[in-house]
Amino acid sequence: MSNAKQVIKLMPEFGKFGKKIIPPEDFDSLMKIIINEIYKNDDPDKIYKITDKRTNKIIKDQNDYQSLLLENCTKKEIKLLINQIDKPPELKEESNHICFKSNLIIPEKIELTEEEKIKQSIREMVQSKMKILEQSILEELAKKEKENHIITHKGISCSNCGMRDIVGIRYKCTTCPNFNLCENCEENIDHDDNHVMLKIKEPILSEKNLEQKINDSIILPDYTAEPNEFYFKRINIVNVQTVTLTNDTNLTWSKKTCFVCVREKSGLVGNDIQLDEEVEPGKYINVELVYDNMENAKKREYFSVYKLIDEKKQQIGKIHTFKIIIN
Repeated sequence: MSNAKQVIKLMPEFGKFGKKIIPPEDFDSLMKIIINEIYKNDDPDKIYKITDKRTNKIIKDQNDYQSLLLENCTKKEIKLLINQIDKPPELKEESNHICFKSNLIIPEKIELTEEEKIKQSIREMVQSKMKILEQSILEELAKKEKENHIITHKGISCSNCGMRDIVGIRYKCTTCPNFNLCENCEENIDHDDNHVMLKIKEPILSEKNLEQKINDSIILPDYTAEPNEFYFKRINIVNVQTVTLTNDTNLTWSKKTCFVCVREKSGLVGNDIQLDEEVEPGKYINVELVYDNMENAKKREYFSVYKLIDEKKQQIGKIHTFKIIIN
């Protein structure tokens, strides 16, 4: 009947406050607002004269109200003047919800002529078409808005092409620290097939929380796999084993990189080690694992679990599992 942003401004005579409302569906609802919300049923011996301020046309029934909305369908605001008028004596028993002609005579309910029926039918058809058109326009605007919505990951750069503030879908490696790819690079370059890539459609509010969730979700290898085996003698107080770590990532390990024992996963806990030199991708370094008080070990076989972490305490590469056999 009216556009979604259109309002009706009700303008009572002197001494009453005006009110802006969304156009109600029918004339009866309009009258209820006028009587109950503006005049607060304050005088049952009054009738109400409603006039279109623009045309000075009196609005007396549903047909007039529909015509008012139709004629002003392109306008954002319709101004209606509201006047209270004393009831003639013969109307004392009538309701205060009254519609009337300009001569203040209550119109009798008469049968519409064929011409009036045709006009009413046309009005209803036009209103229906307008509602359908309005809904179609709103749906089209919503669709275009969604298509034009650009996702930008602020502060995140593509590790391959260098794009700053990755646009679109972001791919993050859960193994390599601070390694991200844009959509184009993820599709066209080969990253390690053993590394899981997160597909991030919406920007992340906290990168720190994301890293923590990634670390918490890493599943350590099954101890029944074939880890490196070390043989120690129970009589030795300190046992040392040299292992080789190969940098199979695409980033250089700094001197602040540490090889730490995952204590909550390890049956036998060894010392933590900080690398004493940088290790470039594809290169390797030897580190010594130290296990103390081996003579107190009560079992014959233990497992020891280690991981590499960078200076930001983020995991690098895979988990390392060692099988310790005590003779």
